[in-house]
Amino acid sequence: MRCKNCHAVMMDTDAFCPSCRASAASATAAAPGEFSKPSPMLMALPILGGAVGGALYGALTAPSGRSSSLAGAPVARRSSPLKWMFGLLFILVGILFLVLALVSFCDIWDLARRERIEVTAAELSRIKDPKASPGAWIAYSFEESKPIEMPLTRQRLGHGGDVNARCLLVKVEDKWLIASVAPGFEGNQLVGRLVPLESPPSKLLIEKIRGSGTNPAAVLPYEFNSVDGSASDQHFRYTGAALVAFFGLLGLLLGLFLVCRRRRVA
Repeated sequence: MRCKNCHAVMMDTDAFCPSCRASAASATAAAPGEFSKPSPMLMALPILGGAVGGALYGALTAPSGRSSSLAGAPVARRSSPLKWMFGLLFILVGILFLVLALVSFCDIWDLARRERIEVTAAELSRIKDPKASPGAWIAYSFEESKPIEMPLTRQRLGHGGDVNARCLLVKVEDKWLIASVAPGFEGNQLVGRLVPLESPPSKLLIEKIRGSGTNPAAVLPYEFNSVDGSASDQHFRYTGAALVAFFGLLGLLLGLFLVCRRRRVA
């Protein structure tokens, strides 16, 4: 036989090549085959497709999501497409919740810091039309009131939605003022705006007022809507905005975890 390196003649009993001194196993080993090269199409994907091509290249050259490594070395694997999709959904929902919480917080902050005008009982009793109010946002401190057992639905300013308000009859000199307040209202100060009485509810209110022993003719022709100005309603809305922000942040972090997660495998 001949040495594959120098082509010198070797005996079967030779442990080394007499010419190049290579071992018998190395001297008689078959020549290595050609190294496999990636497909030209795969090599062109990163150039032609940019990020998309790179992702396809990685997917085609790494079956089942695993990359080649040295024996026994851990390798990283990307999240599955399903986890990535859910992660993206959580991110979008989380951002939406955070935006809603921010909008709600800004609405409440604006209401809490809105400049108010203090009015007296004499000023209120002289008003015949809500448009003639001394200001768009007023405050009135009363001394006497009585509840009217009639649920009212009032719409909050901004993006606060509807609320089931309470109805009070507030004493204004020798007259009475219909006031809508938020659930949990306490104290003796109304903060809000004057609004016209709506026709259908006003008829029901008149019946309730007459049933409470009050002369309907002594009721002022407008309503004091203090739902948005009630401290209890503002606290409730602050709490709601905080909860929405919490779940939004939780969804955002969970989505980032699912999208960016790398699992270590042996």
